Amino acid sequence: MKILNATLLLVALLTSGSGYALSPAAEEGKALYPACHVCHNPSQDPPLGPPMWGVKRRYQRASMNEEEFVQRMMSFVKAPSEEKAIHDEALSQLGLMPAMPFDDETLFKIVNYILEERFAPPCDHWEIAIKRAQTRGDMDHAQKDLRQFKRFCQ
Repeated sequence: MKILNATLLLVALLTSGSGYALSPAAEEGKALYPACHVCHNPSQDPPLGPPMWGVKRRYQRASMNEEEFVQRMMSFVKAPSEEKAIHDEALSQLGLMPAMPFDDETLFKIVNYILEERFAPPCDHWEIAIKRAQTRGDMDHAQKDLRQFKRFCQ
């Protein structure tokens, strides 16, 4: 019996795909997310916005819980300001993003998708950023991005 249970558990784990499921709101947000990916595409050169992997990490560190994460991100996306910005480097290099004209329900779904999705580290972004920093002689930035690349991409 123990062998059968262990086998069933192993089969379930191996066939479960990613091992996590998105909430219904996040599933709907996933279909709407391409509107964000236009600017937050980690392979874009030059970048229009920071990769969502980093944006999500910054909001997680700045928020006490998931509810605050959603509230903070929705507030910023609806009415971006320097006071609400939590990514100083992106703000100084790329400027403030424009306000997005999403209604609250749509934005809630997108932000829940961002919260729940497991974005891959932006390896392409770091490779591009290293080259761009080296070209402009900003070796501190190049070294920072190289450390991130080595930590998460190799």
